[in-house]
Amino acid sequence: MPSWVEDGCNEYLKRINRGKYSCQILEIKCDKNNKRSALENMELEAKKIELAIPHGSFVIALDERGKSLDSIKFAHLLEKTTLDTPQICFIIGGADGIHPSLRAKAHLNISLSAFVFPHALVRVIILEQVYRAISILENHPYHRE
Repeated sequence: MPSWVEDGCNEYLKRINRGKYSCQILEIKCDKNNKRSALENMELEAKKIELAIPHGSFVIALDERGKSLDSIKFAHLLEKTTLDTPQICFIIGGADGIHPSLRAKAHLNISLSAFVFPHALVRVIILEQVYRAISILENHPYHRE
């Protein structure tokens, strides 16, 4: 990962993890094989991701075809979800996206934008949005509307 991604992720992780919430990034390494199709590579990646999802987690796949939410609705979704399921797992796909079977197994598919973003940037964006959601729920002035 480029240093700006690491710096951005570390900054938001530090902000998120200082209160009653905790967050971590778990990176799944997948060997891309040029002899396999993109779909086959995605399938192998999906299997590795599924094995890494903590049992009982509420799974949210980040996908441009997913549901669009604004920051307030996202905050309330996280608040409501954590009442029933204390652990939320966000899935960010690789360069080819998330395998359809994994998207189908997710409890929710959300879109960060109609634009497609690179994997590294999505890490920073989702962490910022989680921090923003926490600030909204705690009436912190970070979010201004």
